Order: sequence, then C-alpha cells, then structure tokens
Amino acid sequence: MQERKPHPEMDKVGDVFNRFASLIDKDIKGVHIGCYSVALISLTIAIRKVRPFSKFKRPGDIPNHFIQEKRELSGVVKRIDPNGGLLMVEHTPLINIPLIKTGQLPVKISGVKVTGLGLSWLQAIVAGQQIKFVPVIKAPHFVQCEVLLIQKPKNEKEDFLNIGESLLKIGFGQTEPLMPPLSLDPKFLVYYKRLQAAEQFALRKKLGLKFYVTPTKNALTSLYRSMNELSKNITKTASKKFKTIPQFSST
Repeated sequence: MQERKPHPEMDKVGDVFNRFASLIDKDIKGVHIGCYSVALISLTIAIRKVRPFSKFKRPGDIPNHFIQEKRELSGVVKRIDPNGGLLMVEHTPLINIPLIKTGQLPVKISGVKVTGLGLSWLQAIVAGQQIKFVPVIKAPHFVQCEVLLIQKPKNEKEDFLNIGESLLKIGFGQTEPLMPPLSLDPKFLVYYKRLQAAEQFALRKKLGLKFYVTPTKNALTSLYRSMNELSKNITKTASKKFKTIPQFSST
C-alpha cells in the first residue's frame, strides 16, 4: 500500500487551529485574572462601606451613609449617663473580633427629654440589655438614635420595645422641639408623631411626674405650712395664758 503523504494545506489549518486554541487559553486566563481583580476590588469597597469589623466608640466613627441609609446597629447598654439620660452602648459589629478594642458609644434617645424618674426607669429596665439603634443625626458628644430594646420571651418570637415611646407613654419623659434637618426628614417625622401620640396618652391618663410627684410635693408643702401655722398659734396662745398666771413672791 502506498503511504499517504501529509497535505500541506491541512498542515496549515492544523497550525492555525493550534495557535487559535493557544490564544483562547491565554484569553481565558486573562479573563479569570480580570474577574478575580474585579471581585477583590468589589469586596474591598463593600467592606469599607459596610464596616463589618468596626466597633464604633465615638459619634465620628459612624459613617455618614449609615445615617442617610438609616442603618440598624446593635449593642449592649453598659450604663446610663445621668447627664442627659445617655445610653452608654458597647457596639457589636456584624463580625465580632474579640481582639478589637471596645468602647462605649454615647447614644441619646432622639426626640425625648428624659426626666428624673425616666433615668431610674432606664437604669432598671435598659441597663445591661441588648438593644438595636438606628442613628439619625450626629452631635459632637453623642449620636441621636431611635432605640429598640430586644425582648426574648420564652418560646416566642423575638420582640422589640421602642424605648422613647415607652418613656413618654408612662410620663417619664417629654418630647423635645423638632429642629432641622430632622424636621425635614419624612421617616423621622413618622417616628416623631409616634412619640407625640405616646406623650398625649400619658397626659390623658394623668401619668408621670406631673401627676404623681408634683402633687405629692405640693401636698407636703401645704401640710408643712399648716403645721407651722398651727405651731405658731399654739405658741402664742400658750404665751398669753402664761402671762395671766399670778406671780407668787417668796417671803
């Protein structure tokens, strides 16, 4: 049998195919590298935006876009600062790394002025508990937030108690005047209207400092004045009778 010789044109086609396959293989590797690079850049941007490892200790630590997006944060109330009724919160990040140093973020219940009884209520009910808080505006020494107390009843779904509303509903706080930029924020206005409704409920039910402590104080003051007047009258009467008693001289 005569041996078939390779066709020159077929050799050229095979050579071109091999070079094309090699080029495709190189391009795929390049595409992979490009995809990995894009993924790495995207991950870096996401981490910087979400801040999953950051433990906020000062108002300035909270990124501005957290406030714009009403980003919900969580933490534990370590103590209550009596100066303004601030909640000193140990912030818990999305990914908690124990080696990262912690601090206490000063959180003010937005829209609420806490009274003396309110401080005692916060100390008894909220201190030491887990909360969720949504920052609404930053100040130099605290961050204003809508604060929710996490409640975990046995065998029931996790529930939340709005602390600002609860304080006002029992008369242990007062709503604060609303100023820009919060007065221009539609979402905050919804929250503020709930605060006003809670305050009106306390007024209708005659709850809180105005209806318990103040009347008691006034009653005690009135009783003290009456007793003081009675004492003076008794003293005057006794003094007059003492003068009418005959004086006996000794002989």
